[in-house]
Amino acid sequence: MEHNQVNNDDDVGQTLTQQQPPQTHQITYTRKRKHNNQVNPNSLLGFVILAANIFNYDITNLPDSLLLEILSRLPLKSIFRFKCVCKHWLSLISQPSFCRFYFDRVVEAKAGCKTVDFRILYRYIYVSKFDNVLERFRPEIYDSKDVSVLFMSSFEEQQQSDQFKVLGVSNGLVLCCLLGPLIYYVCDPVTRQWVTLPRGRDKSPSRYPVFFGEGFVSKVNEDKVLTSFTVVRVELLNALSSYLYLETFSSETGRWVGYKLPCDKPIALLKRGGGPICFNGILHWFVYDHGMVAFDPLKDQKSCRLIRFPEDRDVEIESKYDGLYRLCDECKGTLRFFEVAPEASSIYCFSMWDMKDYEKGEWCSEFKVTRWDLSSPDPELSSWLTKATFLPLSFDPFNMDIVYLRCVELSCVVSYSIENKRLDVACKPIGVVEDLSWRVVVPFVIPRWPTPFPIPPVPKKVVKPKVTQRHRSYSRNCTRF
Repeated sequence: MEHNQVNNDDDVGQTLTQQQPPQTHQITYTRKRKHNNQVNPNSLLGFVILAANIFNYDITNLPDSLLLEILSRLPLKSIFRFKCVCKHWLSLISQPSFCRFYFDRVVEAKAGCKTVDFRILYRYIYVSKFDNVLERFRPEIYDSKDVSVLFMSSFEEQQQSDQFKVLGVSNGLVLCCLLGPLIYYVCDPVTRQWVTLPRGRDKSPSRYPVFFGEGFVSKVNEDKVLTSFTVVRVELLNALSSYLYLETFSSETGRWVGYKLPCDKPIALLKRGGGPICFNGILHWFVYDHGMVAFDPLKDQKSCRLIRFPEDRDVEIESKYDGLYRLCDECKGTLRFFEVAPEASSIYCFSMWDMKDYEKGEWCSEFKVTRWDLSSPDPELSSWLTKATFLPLSFDPFNMDIVYLRCVELSCVVSYSIENKRLDVACKPIGVVEDLSWRVVVPFVIPRWPTPFPIPPVPKKVVKPKVTQRHRSYSRNCTRF
């Protein structure tokens, strides 16, 4: 084992070599990485190690409170490197309490900064292997101070036939699938850990079901540590049905389980719904005429319920454009419905409702805004306010006052402030996507800490007993007679 000492001049180094007891603990590394892990004396941790060497102090005697203060000020990459220092540091950094302490300090440090910890992620990634998908989720790609539409593929790559789709995001985990053979993957973008889900019941004795509308929910414990995840997919039917057919996969069992749930009224799922929305762990799929059908995969797997949209919404526009100009999703614990008028001649441009009583399905109108009420500090955008076409994209998951929309004429993403009735240019999308709407994007909260990855168990295969040759011959003889 080699020791790396940090000294500022040769004289001090010679003095330390003569006076330092042989039992003093120092940062040690393996011989293989000795030339890559020199501690910077100008850093905070390097200063502590340098002081420990100069004053003949055993670094293992540092109080945990002081060590926590030091480690919480380091970059995330450095923290995980220092897990290798000793078992005590590994145990200290691995505790959930340190994770909470680290993020509390990060939030406090960013209180006065205008940093945005989420992106509007374009769902489709045009690569041939899932390893390439993980490469696209590198932190340096989506780490920015401004909101943006995150395209994981270039315009040239979008011409390829192979494509992956981001189906959902939950507590730092991402659910993807390979379109075509429909292979599902669950991954952690920080650690790049991933697992392939087993094939579901794609075939049944009587029919060949087609599944879509995959939803993704996860469960955390009291320490906010993720313990399990559940994937749900529904069967696409070509006609009205009084039943909701779906399958669920749980990381606790490692199996797909099918359900046939009765509905109060015949329903038809919206084919271009963009996947279900998740509210309080309950998945909601859009259906024609009735609003949404809700299913709770964690608490109640034997029933579903219908939830209607606000009664005073523009039903005619919703039916004409197949729900393109509406946005229904969760925002900081509130279920919201946002509606945009596609035509400039409409009286109201923006309208919004909040769900006040989820059990009763009661909506409350929050506001209705005309185009003449809008304003913008951007001169070009201000000149288009009375005639521009806006498409809703996403709510801000951290700010209930902001809604993001796409301005079709200016080819940009704008942020709408509900309180000030003001539109600002948020970003210019990189790439050409004609169908950029809420259907093809997902709010992607940037993970800052690795998520403990629940590994699903491998189901045991049921081995059928072999039938001997004599037994088969006897069976054939019995069948003849």
